[in-house]
Amino acid sequence: MSTQDEACGTQYEEVVREMKRIGSVVLCCIGVAAIGTGVALADSGNSTPNPNQVAAQTCTAQLHAMGAKAFKASHAKPAMQTCQRQEGKSAQNTVNNAAQQCKAEQADPNFAAGHGGMTFDQFYGTNINDRNSFGKCVSSKVQATEAQEQENLQNAAQTCRAERSDPNFAAGHGGKSFTDFYGTNHNKANAFGKCVSGKAKAQGTTPTPPTS
Repeated sequence: MSTQDEACGTQYEEVVREMKRIGSVVLCCIGVAAIGTGVALADSGNSTPNPNQVAAQTCTAQLHAMGAKAFKASHAKPAMQTCQRQEGKSAQNTVNNAAQQCKAEQADPNFAAGHGGMTFDQFYGTNINDRNSFGKCVSSKVQATEAQEQENLQNAAQTCRAERSDPNFAAGHGGKSFTDFYGTNHNKANAFGKCVSGKAKAQGTTPTPPTS
């Protein structure tokens, strides 16, 4: 096992331990899946993804990117529940936008021409009569958005770690340390979380900035 693999394994174990502490067993299971291949938000039937699940997955991505200590410092207690409440509107928007895209595709008379001659139901449907096609369409688009958000959060966290360890950070930021520059709460403990959320948003995601 490489040093990088060992580091990833250590971080994974830390995230799982912390999710057991600050979230329910259900959220822990959702989080573990999100760290790996993602959550199947509409596995069967014709149901569309639940915004609560999307919010939970988003917060799990933040926890994984920031680390347990920074995540807790960035959200009022209980951290996971607070994060999910803050991300609720964004999650609903993600689901609504995906549903609008799928409705447009479903109504497009030229859909088959751009999808290998398959109808909307044939392209997205997975059960015996393709009746779950709309739910699968919405789920796939939500998952694509979530995957991009997770990637941007990880990239942002990497950049913030580099800034935090840069001995010359203050010279390029008005004489302020990393903590003073990004921190906003009484003890500036949310500095790393603020840095990550700000940079992730700049990359095109919209995680709710920490408020505590």
